[in-house]
Amino acid sequence: MSRKLHARRIEGIDKNIWVEFSQLAADYKAVNLGQGFPDFSPPHFIQEAFCKALNGGFSKHQYTRAFGHPNLVKILAKFFSRIVGREIDPMEDILVSVGAYQALFCTFQALIDEGDEVIIVEPFFDCYQPMVMMAGGTAIYVPLKPREGCGPVLSSADWVLSPEELASKFSPRTKAIVINTPNNPLGKVKDL
Repeated sequence: MSRKLHARRIEGIDKNIWVEFSQLAADYKAVNLGQGFPDFSPPHFIQEAFCKALNGGFSKHQYTRAFGHPNLVKILAKFFSRIVGREIDPMEDILVSVGAYQALFCTFQALIDEGDEVIIVEPFFDCYQPMVMMAGGTAIYVPLKPREGCGPVLSSADWVLSPEELASKFSPRTKAIVINTPNNPLGKVKDL
């Protein structure tokens, strides 16, 4: 008896452009600017810190708080409190993850139910749509467009988000909007 191995909810999201780019870069021995594949060792101070942690006794080899080590979240809260101009609670407002993919996946899984809509500004990082779909949601797109009358499009500043078009995408099923600033891949910083 033959059964599908993967769940139905991931049908249609089997392609990943980064897998293709990585293979092309490897095949043609090109520099892969899409992902970080350094061709050098970490700086000496990082290697020393790693060795110190390895040799630091059993307390250095325990699971930490699930949302980030207390010392790290305190430093992050202090740093970002100054940037945003308000006090950030390190134990309630800071989440440390292994990367953007994990943080985004957990966020979509926690917030999106079957039938919810998520507005995504185009162009967008390739993981948003599949993660929304895996959570049971539907992606609704609103594109950045060249600024009217700006002549040739020369920089990310020439791309704008129409507030009217964005407003037209909201519905009773809208649960979230993904605002990525600076935008990946354009580098556009949005005025919000």
